[in-house]
Amino acid sequence: MTSALVRACLLLTLFSLASSAYATRYHVNANATGSATGLSWTNAFTDLQVALSMVIPGDEIWVAAGQYRPTTGTSRTSSFQLRNGVDLYGGFVGTETLLEERDLEANITVLNGDIGEPGTTTDNSYRVVTANNINTHIVLDGFRIMNGYSAAGNGYNGGGLNVQNALGGNVHVRNCLFVNNYSGSYGGGIYLAAAVVTLEDCTFNNNSAGTGGDGGAIYNGNNNGGYSILGIRGCRFINNTARRGACIFGGLDFDSLLIDRCMFTNNTSELSIVEFDGFNAARLSNTYIIGNTVNGSTSNVFRVQTTAPDEAMTINNCTIAQNFNLASSVQQEIIRVYGTQHRIENSILAGNTAYDGRQVSTGMVITNSIVPGGHPNGTGILDMDPLFAQPSFASGTNFDATSFDYTLLPASPGINAGANDLVPVDQLLDLAGNVRIQGGTVDMGCYESDLSTGVPPSPAPAATWYFDVQQQALRYTGTQDMSGRVLRIIDANGGQVATIPVALNTVQVSLSPGMYLAITGKTDAFRFVVP
Repeated sequence: MTSALVRACLLLTLFSLASSAYATRYHVNANATGSATGLSWTNAFTDLQVALSMVIPGDEIWVAAGQYRPTTGTSRTSSFQLRNGVDLYGGFVGTETLLEERDLEANITVLNGDIGEPGTTTDNSYRVVTANNINTHIVLDGFRIMNGYSAAGNGYNGGGLNVQNALGGNVHVRNCLFVNNYSGSYGGGIYLAAAVVTLEDCTFNNNSAGTGGDGGAIYNGNNNGGYSILGIRGCRFINNTARRGACIFGGLDFDSLLIDRCMFTNNTSELSIVEFDGFNAARLSNTYIIGNTVNGSTSNVFRVQTTAPDEAMTINNCTIAQNFNLASSVQQEIIRVYGTQHRIENSILAGNTAYDGRQVSTGMVITNSIVPGGHPNGTGILDMDPLFAQPSFASGTNFDATSFDYTLLPASPGINAGANDLVPVDQLLDLAGNVRIQGGTVDMGCYESDLSTGVPPSPAPAATWYFDVQQQALRYTGTQDMSGRVLRIIDANGGQVATIPVALNTVQVSLSPGMYLAITGKTDAFRFVVP
């Protein structure tokens, strides 16, 4: 055998051994009673930290439902340190052989920072999970990350997850719930610095940076020589708080920033809900920001600081509605940008606290959007009621918009009224996951409908509403309890002419002659004529 062939065979053998060495699946189950080798569910580790101490790049860890804490002691610096090249999955019952067999909702897998006295936050882990110096793509999928706590000034930022010096990899977080995490300085839920982070189908609920900190859910901090890349898709931000950036605060510039198909609702802050200093590229798409409050004369729900011409934020197919500034004297718009390079396209801005009659600062260019009250800078702006299906009627208070319906009614002027060429080619799903551009033309706002504008056809003969010409009243003959509903009356041009709470089965109306559409729900609509 030639020396070259010997070397080739040796390399092939070493490659085979290396491949098998880098493919171990470790199992963790807090209730396991086997030999604790980690190589099967029967013999699973009971401590996640043991598995993390053994893995090498290429391995993965499966974790069964249960409570897992960073330490059995009281050291607050303890955290679950993610490893290069190692994926971590939760949500198992403890019998699965395929990842697709998981039931995440039934098998809650908790990474819990409450290591000291149960229920006492001041002895919790400073950071529940850390992912520092990551230079590969890793996945964190299927966990509830909770009860990280660090007071202001102690230097431990990111109560739930801290990611630093990870520009060479990608920390991909999926199907995770960040809840009840706190950092009194920066990043109650997540702190990232010089990192590539992707968040997908995650929820941030009740995370806080306190009354003096920034970034209740997410904070982008010290760049350590490089700017972070953050992608957020299909995530929900609910009931988060901070002095600035209750949901997101970009303390330093991003290299790139993408937020797509997300919800921001019921969050509170003194100064801002979502705020960015700068970025090389940024886009907010197919997202709603609804029901949030700030409280300061110059406070904003959405704020962009940069004036650099090459740093442009585009807000595309979004709905920003019913956000309120509670200050007694309001001096700035709810949506505030600096510079004239930022754009809003195919969107709906409605019902927000106005400053000098404006919801948006004058420098922002708005195209093909609904803006009741109008806007001085842009084209294709509709000064009309967007006609949401079932919006909240709250005013001057934050609320959870997930309890309401911000899709568009059949007569909405936003249906098939956007511009197709403004839809990014890589973002073709709406907030509900429906395909964009139905009915030939894209809708305005975060939801897409396959309905067309105008008055729909007459209802079937079994309609439960009818117009009593003699009494000039709308009468309901069905069996449903209509109390608490709101009757909307739309004229033939799509304009809303009346909004009437339904208390009884008869609703008196006073309308000019013409054809109208009456709507009490997403699909409960009927046409009538006033002679």
